[in-house]
Amino acid sequence: MTDYKVCALIAAAGMGKRMRISQNKQYLPIHGKPMIRHTLEAFDRLDVVDFIVLLIREGEELMMRNILKDMEHKHPIHIVLGGEERQDSIWQGLQFLKNFDGIVLTHDGARPFVTEEEILSVIEGTEESGACCLMTPMKDTVKISDDGNWASFTPDRSKLFAIQTPQGFKKSILVGAYEQAFDEGYYGTDDCSLVEKTGQKVRLIRGSYKNIKITTPEDLIFADAIYTDRMEE
Repeated sequence: MTDYKVCALIAAAGMGKRMRISQNKQYLPIHGKPMIRHTLEAFDRLDVVDFIVLLIREGEELMMRNILKDMEHKHPIHIVLGGEERQDSIWQGLQFLKNFDGIVLTHDGARPFVTEEEILSVIEGTEESGACCLMTPMKDTVKISDDGNWASFTPDRSKLFAIQTPQGFKKSILVGAYEQAFDEGYYGTDDCSLVEKTGQKVRLIRGSYKNIKITTPEDLIFADAIYTDRMEE
């Protein structure tokens, strides 16, 4: 347990262009339930999470409210309209949290297989260090290329890690990072990259290769296999 209040910000406002579909990928079914519902339930199951803020695209409010109605969730889930980019959406969520002071977990709505243990480990790491995220060691060799055609060099794979969500922050640290980012006019690839820009170190905690982000049609094949495997455990 933690002495801090905990809020989960779930980013579900993306366009999902790489999925090559016309609808928001968050509503694609995984074994009969929308992807976003699987994600929400992972956080809703935890007593340590006080409430959830769901960041969605404008025009999808009714669809999302119908999903929430079917969930019978035990925690408050607030719907907030996101922005054009993920960073804009998280910022809208932080504006909603004006009167909240505690730990903020930012999570991709398209990562429906995060486990209770992984979420709890991020909360604990955030409480101790102020900023924390899940990672997995890189399995593939990575090449650096200046033009996308020729390899420039090969970095040491033992020092490379794939970063996942949830990412956890004490709220003041995350808000400060976002204010600096917008003041200086830059967008980061994730929330940790914004926090790192302020000089704050981010603690890395080992996650699972099953905590995939569903981005392309091929990922749905992996999602089905992960779900089936979990049901057989």
